[in-house]
Amino acid sequence: MPFRIGIDSGGTFTDLLAIDEHGNTRVIKVPSTPASPDLGVRNALAAFLKETGDDAGAIEAVLHGTTVAVNAILQRKFRPMGMLVTQGFSHIVEMARQTVPGERGSIYVWVKPPRIVPLANVREVPERIDARGGVITPFDEAAARAQARWFRERNIDTVAVCFINAYADGAHERRAREILLEEYPGCHVAISSETLPEYREYERAITTCMSALLMPLLGDYVRKIQGHMAELSIAAPLYMMKSGGGASRADLAVEQPVHTALSGPAAAVVGSAWLGRNCGRSELITFDMGGTSTDVALIENGRPAMVSEVEVDVYPIRTPAIDVVTVGAGGGSLAWLAPGERLQVGPRSAGADPGPACYGRGGTEPTITDANVFLGRLGTKLAGGAVTLNVDLARDALTRFGAQLGLSALELARGIVEIGEMNMADAIRQASVQKGRDPRLFTLTAGGGAGPLHACGLAETLRIPEVLIPPSPGIGCSLGALVSDVREDVVMTDIQREEDADVARLHRNFGKLEARATEALERQGFAAKDRVMIRSADLRYRGMRTELNVILPAGAIDAALVAAMFDAFHDVHQQSYGYAYRGKQKIEVVNLRLTGLGKLRELRPKAMQGGGVATPTATREVYFAPDGFRPTPIYARATLTPGTAFAGPAIVEQYDTTTVIHPGQRARVDDQGNLIVATAAGAHAS
Repeated sequence: MPFRIGIDSGGTFTDLLAIDEHGNTRVIKVPSTPASPDLGVRNALAAFLKETGDDAGAIEAVLHGTTVAVNAILQRKFRPMGMLVTQGFSHIVEMARQTVPGERGSIYVWVKPPRIVPLANVREVPERIDARGGVITPFDEAAARAQARWFRERNIDTVAVCFINAYADGAHERRAREILLEEYPGCHVAISSETLPEYREYERAITTCMSALLMPLLGDYVRKIQGHMAELSIAAPLYMMKSGGGASRADLAVEQPVHTALSGPAAAVVGSAWLGRNCGRSELITFDMGGTSTDVALIENGRPAMVSEVEVDVYPIRTPAIDVVTVGAGGGSLAWLAPGERLQVGPRSAGADPGPACYGRGGTEPTITDANVFLGRLGTKLAGGAVTLNVDLARDALTRFGAQLGLSALELARGIVEIGEMNMADAIRQASVQKGRDPRLFTLTAGGGAGPLHACGLAETLRIPEVLIPPSPGIGCSLGALVSDVREDVVMTDIQREEDADVARLHRNFGKLEARATEALERQGFAAKDRVMIRSADLRYRGMRTELNVILPAGAIDAALVAAMFDAFHDVHQQSYGYAYRGKQKIEVVNLRLTGLGKLRELRPKAMQGGGVATPTATREVYFAPDGFRPTPIYARATLTPGTAFAGPAIVEQYDTTTVIHPGQRARVDDQGNLIVATAAGAHAS
């Protein structure tokens, strides 16, 4: 029976989730190997084969979300690199956008972050193309060869090629790459006309530089995993998750590695969307809380919200990505005193070592986890007993820190949870309210090891009517990888005004984009019947700096469809900003986009048998405001079958998380094993 496998490499565990055509699942968790993340992937695959009888032929595909790219960026592990630019444009990266983060006062103290490529390594070549692709100055091949030898002599084996206006015609860049590889075999070369064929020189340059830097890192990582798969006799294709929520075959992903940078958070959102579709919920807010941070995203009509640019560390990267709001609030978030003796929680974190005080590994400062243990929300055993939590150590940490504020351990624990949840609620508001969406019209899905601890409380605060806790909240990234389709995004800048839009040109250019996406999907083995093309365009009111994306309906690109596209922009602007200029302001087309999907075999969860009765395994004292500590039943998640229902307060414990259900809430298990919690706020609102 064929299995499709999704793998996620986390900080503590590497998770493997496999599902067959009948919806049967298997979950494997092995310790991660941070020094060599590929070994964790190998160990997870080996454990799966051992459990299923060593039948490597039963694996039809392996989809993997990795943090290799984003960790390299965040840790600024930049190898020496070079950049080849048009003569006279060597300062593209140095000049950047002249933006200073923070409030106005920061202009006096802000220090520019390290340049991704030193100015001394930026080399110029005579050439020039105009914004329409016309050649102003021919490409000087002799100069390019001299610069290639300059890089070779200095062992600079990573080079980004970013010529001015190359988005309009990449011929000069392609020839520069050929020369670099002729003069310096083995050099890693990224060209901007393939990485990001959009206007805006700085964003195109920095994104191309990032892609060049990541080429050797991701390439080496993929080769190692493919070697492990060959060793285990796994012949199935390996796919890498992308920031936009889809996947790409590994050998193609390493050609444009920058597009994999945020695959982890994206995979978790894709998994939530799949869960929602299969249980009849298309309007979701995803809430994924781990040890150091919380990720929140919005899903409307079953589709995650997308952006075309993300900021990783201090670098703006132009890549299609799921719109995820991240805040520094996790189980390990530390309580600390900000100036003015203000209690703060996060973004400082105790990390995995030493971790929260209750771990008994040397930590002495209180965290959100310590507060939850002291309040009885967490038991003393986690991960099936692999982790023991010490309530006394949590109490001691809370007492010591509370003394500085004149607070008891209980008062401080309540404050830590309240402030932490305020930060999380703010992230949810950023993803919903600030985008004109009412969270009361959505279902909150909880993921991550700590998400279910706080989701039900947050839902009450935000008056969200229900919370969905999936069967295995801690493996959301693996689930998202597992259920993803292959995705290829292509883009082209084509600036046109509404009043004189060239319909024939739009038709030709969308045809070019479709040809590029089709070629990429054909390379991955997708026949025409398994390919889906989604067209969209970035539009703006004339005079605006930024654009909004508008999805185009299917059909021929004719005058009627183009008129409908411009009209739809007013609606998108209204939804995004609360107003529009229909009939008052003309519109411009900026970029044309096309997403090519390669449809993998559709997977569905297996319906479960139910009819059980919820029976507590124990009772313990748990704190719930404003009543204080009260006896609370503890349920084992494994014993809760479909149809089971019970009222809060209650605690539900399982291997990868703990769910806290508050007084006035009601929980039931649906036919797919999801725990659906109806909040008191939702019941009151209805």
